[in-house]
Amino acid sequence: MKKLISMVMAAAMVVSLVPATAFADTGSAKAVAKVIDSVDVAEDADKETVLNNEKVELQLKVDGNGQYAAGSTPKHELTFTLDGAEFKAVSATEIAKNVFVKGTAVDASKITEVEKDSFKLTITNVELKDEDIISVKLGPNMKLKSTSVGKKATISVDGDMVTTDDLTFAEVKDTGVKASVKKVAEITEEGVSALERELKIESNVGDFKVGQRFELKLSAGFEFNKLVGKGDTYGTPATEDTTSKYKVIDNGKGERTAVIEVTDATDTITVKADNLVISADTAKVGTECKLTVKAVKGTAGFNDTADAIVVAKVVADAIEVSVDEDEDVPVIYSGVNVANEGITDDSDHKALEVTIKEPTAGTLDAKKVLTMELPDGVYVTNVESNDDFDADEVAFAAAYKKGDYEKFEFARRTLDATEEGQDAGELKFTLTLVAEPGFTGDVTLKVDGAGLDEAQEVKIAKFVAPYTVEASQNNLIIDYRNTKIPTNIVVKEAEDGLWKKNSQFVFGVDKFEDDDFENDATYTVDDKSDLEVKTIKDKLGFKIDKESADDAATVTISNISLYMSRNLAAGAYDLQLNTTGSDVFMEQAILAPAGVDVAEATVKYQYYDNDAHFDEVVKEGFVNIITAGRDKDDASFTKKVVVPVGEKYIIAGEEQVALDVPAYISAAGYTMLPVRAVATALGINNNNVLWNQASRTVTILYGQRIITMVAGQKVVTVNGNTIPASATVQIKDGRTFLPMRDLATALGVTDITWDAATKTATMNGNQNK
Repeated sequence: MKKLISMVMAAAMVVSLVPATAFADTGSAKAVAKVIDSVDVAEDADKETVLNNEKVELQLKVDGNGQYAAGSTPKHELTFTLDGAEFKAVSATEIAKNVFVKGTAVDASKITEVEKDSFKLTITNVELKDEDIISVKLGPNMKLKSTSVGKKATISVDGDMVTTDDLTFAEVKDTGVKASVKKVAEITEEGVSALERELKIESNVGDFKVGQRFELKLSAGFEFNKLVGKGDTYGTPATEDTTSKYKVIDNGKGERTAVIEVTDATDTITVKADNLVISADTAKVGTECKLTVKAVKGTAGFNDTADAIVVAKVVADAIEVSVDEDEDVPVIYSGVNVANEGITDDSDHKALEVTIKEPTAGTLDAKKVLTMELPDGVYVTNVESNDDFDADEVAFAAAYKKGDYEKFEFARRTLDATEEGQDAGELKFTLTLVAEPGFTGDVTLKVDGAGLDEAQEVKIAKFVAPYTVEASQNNLIIDYRNTKIPTNIVVKEAEDGLWKKNSQFVFGVDKFEDDDFENDATYTVDDKSDLEVKTIKDKLGFKIDKESADDAATVTISNISLYMSRNLAAGAYDLQLNTTGSDVFMEQAILAPAGVDVAEATVKYQYYDNDAHFDEVVKEGFVNIITAGRDKDDASFTKKVVVPVGEKYIIAGEEQVALDVPAYISAAGYTMLPVRAVATALGINNNNVLWNQASRTVTILYGQRIITMVAGQKVVTVNGNTIPASATVQIKDGRTFLPMRDLATALGVTDITWDAATKTATMNGNQNK
């Protein structure tokens, strides 16, 4: 806050800077002028004494040449002129007391041409260096001509060291009061809260005098619960807070107004947050509490009123969403229907009971809908709720969002167990859950909407798979005979005794029929679990003949042969699993939103899906066909491909293809081409250019060729044969690059040219000549 007699404009050393001007001779010093600690003055100040104790001064700091030329005895003359102020004692002797050169007061003989608002200073035989200061104190022996609002007192300098415009060292401003609080407090309806941050009452200019009073008034609907001074719980008249320099004259308990009084001259009164407590007596949710601070003269001071500030706002209490933390989180098997008619009957599908507690009656009955969201792949088949709310299974079914079956949306008036003024209620409910085959992990219920400032989440269940499947990708070439898959499929039981007798595991590959598998696959059970299986005729799969005992079982399927039809396209095909549980899972009824035309009693249901089977993908790209039947021999590339270095495109035939990372010249001088872009431009299917992040390996599949290259290595492998490369395989901006001629060699392209003038690589440029 700017003080009546001493406060500054921001930092203590900054007001005005004026660059130096002309010089008398080559030995002269130059200086920069500025005013230090300029002051704001109240309009009722005494113009004769207002500057008496101030530190305000004009400073001339030597800058530039620094020191006179050797042997010179330079002389400097400076004339100082006041405007809006004048000297109280107009004499060289009095003025000299306040003029200093290098920290030493000047002799009165150096002060000449003295007027009530000006004087001349002559400096001789003084060696001036950089940073030396010439100063004129503007507080002592100085008075203002006027204290009318807007008036300024300035000083200017004219001389061989520096010439300035008017520099302001005092300005008269309006008195006034400013109130502030850094953060708005939140109060519930009929609730009580202290301020969130301290209240500051500041003077616009000058100090508040002892005896100055302030009236604090709250807007309608709010009252002071307490306004305290030092050491008193509720505050009584004349209670003081000496640390904040005020006392309580009227604490305003139970009223909208209160009065405090200044006990020590200051420019800021601070009311601690805990000392000012407000109650929302009749104010409703959303209402802001405005505090008006009015200066009342009392025994001293001035009258003024600050703009009202917002100190609090009424908010709805947030609802609480919880589960019993002492209860274990239920573990449920995915892919098993609610009746446990799948591969296991050892699964309880009920989640933890959820409690949504209202802080005040009617909180859940808000204009904003209340939503409850489940993870993708988890579904509700039944709901059990308490009787306190109108929220039985029918209400939940109506709220279940049609189409995705992951979210409940409770419209307004759906959950209206209590009315305002009554006791708050609790909504308790338990969801019965199922999850798609393959879903694993925690089930978190996310609650958002009415009565919540932000969403709340609770963990209500955990799904685990009753089995895990381990399989690898197999790169296969189409032939006229059945092709052996070189890797095994391993199926592991989640825990011993889980797979019940007669449960089936049937595997398939996308686009292949059951009879495309030979019946010579081998099924091996580990020697610890006592599990026994039977093969399923004409299918790749097994049936549980005896359940595991002491250890969970592992079944390995090996020697798998697959008939490769010549009409299959090259590309990747997924491994799928269909279990006993998969089929019955699809046939179960789940809770459905209102409007679905399936009814059971008063609750609407619908079937999860109309498909007859649910085939879970357990390994993407299990079979990767790299050569179609017609491509038994290596094909040759004929398409012309032009790669301009540095450009974000290549030309394949007549088509321009955009690149996200262009070709470039390496530091060693090699032309580095983007592998995927060039390969696909030549005609290789994009799906046959594979990237393995773990091993940082690129694999290109074309004809009979299997080409691999590893980032950082200086070799390329073609059908198992290692070919040295000119430079290491590089990764740049997420793309793989190989030297031009190495890539051409790997792809079998022999027609490749390089135009150094245009920095352009061309493949198959002579094919059509």
